[in-house]
Amino acid sequence: MIRRSLFTAALIFMGSLALAPKTMAQTVDVPFTGTVGGACTFGQVTPGSLAVNQVTNPTALAGGFSGGAFGKVSVTCNTPASVVTSPAVQTGGPAFTPINNTPLSAVRIAGSGSWTVGSPLQLNPGISLPLEVDMFVDKGSTLSPGTYNYKVTLTITP
Repeated sequence: MIRRSLFTAALIFMGSLALAPKTMAQTVDVPFTGTVGGACTFGQVTPGSLAVNQVTNPTALAGGFSGGAFGKVSVTCNTPASVVTSPAVQTGGPAFTPINNTPLSAVRIAGSGSWTVGSPLQLNPGISLPLEVDMFVDKGSTLSPGTYNYKVTLTITP
């Protein structure tokens, strides 16, 4: 009886294999796409310091005057970009109206010698570029004693 059951089970199993549909391996490709936009990042900012144009009768302040220092920041972009400066804005100290109504600001790639005022400075992609920032403000008459604070905003457009 056991033989007959085993034989019957084997026949049923073999019949199922014979009647089962044959399967074949299939493949399909699943595509992926992505877009990487242009981007720039600023590094750490080193503040500038203002100096006066002359000690005996100071009428103007600038980072580029003797005793002053340019502000510094590095920028890295993955695409060509440009940077512009806003006019310097007074954030502290004795208030006054500059003789040209707006303090000037400028930016350059460190050590390049060529300052960009009011127009975009072109930046190359793929490297960290050290930038120097300067500003100039002239009262046209003697400045009052005090600590003067200004800020210059840099805007990068990829």
